[in-house]
Amino acid sequence: MTLLLLLATLSAGETDQAFDQFFTDFAQKRDAIEILEARFSQASVSPDETVHTGGHIVYARPKRILFNYEDQETVFLVEGAKVYIYEAKLQQLQIHQLGDDPQTHALFLGFDNDTKALKAAYEIELGESKEESCGTKQLTLRPKRRDAGSDYFEKALLYLRDGDYLPCRVHIVNDAESNTDIRIIEYKLNKEADRSKLRLQVPEGTDIIENDQFVEKVGPGGKTFPSDAPAKPAPDVKPSDSPDKK
Repeated sequence: MTLLLLLATLSAGETDQAFDQFFTDFAQKRDAIEILEARFSQASVSPDETVHTGGHIVYARPKRILFNYEDQETVFLVEGAKVYIYEAKLQQLQIHQLGDDPQTHALFLGFDNDTKALKAAYEIELGESKEESCGTKQLTLRPKRRDAGSDYFEKALLYLRDGDYLPCRVHIVNDAESNTDIRIIEYKLNKEADRSKLRLQVPEGTDIIENDQFVEKVGPGGKTFPSDAPAKPAPDVKPSDSPDKK
């Protein structure tokens, strides 16, 4: 995402002030969101192929986000610094600790209100979006630390809706040959969002693997993850055909 296109004509002092004001407004808008739900479509581009998929996102404070990839029967859930990846075809749930690296904030797609951690992890540029179907603001995030061989991306572009600054598009550039483009539509906020989708239930026979070590095979009745929210069945949701609602 490109440095201060929106503010290029301002002096350095005015630019800093406008940038700080944007993030003050950004945090305030996030403070009003306890939970949200949306649909997404995703295109993952690599030198060998382009994979299209989609599904539902549910985010809740503090720091829980769930991606239900319907076509692939996959659920990707992040809670704090822990990630759960459930793959129905493999009858497997993998659990990993992400550690305390602040770059993990990118996994929350700009829904989180912790702008301090965001600034600690990234060089951030505020620009004017040319995405006609979205809003007028664009954020570019570049990791401040990207070690050789790391999984972190080169940059991520967040295209933000006017009014609430929620992302309607997230474009993640991994390297010169691979990227992921995510389009987000049909937001439901707070009371409209379905809190029952905040965790997943894996069926009997699922292998639980944590930090690459086999932990258990789930017994009769299945098991839910995490343990402090209403259970969401393993993926069985069909996307709506209704149009985008901004």
